[in-house]
Amino acid sequence: MYRLAQHQQQRNLVSISRSGIDAHSMEAFVLGVSEELVLLQYVYDFHLDGLMILRIADLTVVECSETCKFQRELLVQDGLLEQVPFDSLFDLRNWHTVLTQLANAYPLMILECEKLEEPDFVIGRVDQVTPEEIDFDYFSGTGRWGESLTTLALADITSCQVETSYIKAYQRYFERTASLP
Repeated sequence: MYRLAQHQQQRNLVSISRSGIDAHSMEAFVLGVSEELVLLQYVYDFHLDGLMILRIADLTVVECSETCKFQRELLVQDGLLEQVPFDSLFDLRNWHTVLTQLANAYPLMILECEKLEEPDFVIGRVDQVTPEEIDFDYFSGTGRWGESLTTLALADITSCQVETSYIKAYQRYFERTASLP
């Protein structure tokens, strides 16, 4: 956690690995950190691609390599560093507090439970959050809303994403078709 806070303070681009969950590392800027969660500005192919929250317990490597330093400089030269919301304030104490806050700020999100025997991925919006679980109004890859809510245990959630290109494409679809319930 100390190193994450240090990377946040220094505004470093970091490479993050989660062995056993994702075979690939990801690049991101650390925007906030607590004992349980880390808030990241996800960077994909030199584009800022939304916010991601991960469980600290799942992180296996966090480093600021020479490649990260060079790529950060490329982002600076392209004017993207000034678009990173380093001053974001989210309550990262636990999934309950941050999901409640995100539900009020963002219409859609992705939640993943990647460590289950059958990993779960849902995209949609929050209906209700309790200290133990979340009721989620989800839709399919074809933009069809589920007939009932799905419930996820907060303890199973490994990742939350908002404002990604993927999510924004569906948001535009729902706005065009006025099919957001």
